[in-house]
Amino acid sequence: MVNGAPAVTVDDFNEVSIFKSFSKEELQSLISNGSIIKAEPHSNVIIEGELSWGIYIILSGFVGIFRQNKLTGQSWDIGQLREGAFFGEISLVDDDPRSATVQALAACVFFYISKDVFVAFLSESHSRKLNFYLNCTATLVKRLRELDDNYVISQYQLWQKALKKGGKLE
Repeated sequence: MVNGAPAVTVDDFNEVSIFKSFSKEELQSLISNGSIIKAEPHSNVIIEGELSWGIYIILSGFVGIFRQNKLTGQSWDIGQLREGAFFGEISLVDDDPRSATVQALAACVFFYISKDVFVAFLSESHSRKLNFYLNCTATLVKRLRELDDNYVISQYQLWQKALKKGGKLE
């Protein structure tokens, strides 16, 4: 433990799919340049629309992911992440504002790597950079396929319901 926080090891990165192409030595280099962040229950870790960049790996605790409905302004709970999961990874590859709010639902400890640190890490090796972006592409394609499958199923269910009600949507 460091300052009451668990020591970070290469094993903490096992579930971080976008880091799968990195060797243990490369992961150790990332660890030496990251930082531990603690969050109290019900505190926002990142806020949708804010300009901040970096990835968080959950070492302990769990978080809720919330998105705002752009039409109504209402906030929607879209999921939860637990120990071993990560969030903020999209900010490593673009400069857009945060796409969701992440709130600690319990006391949490995160390992944080800023975009600046990560870009410098990638710049040390052309093959490291290439492998990372190939891995990101594979992860993105997998997510798009899952999203497409979910969309097709939800549209089918919506139309089935509409047809049972005589074509009237309520």
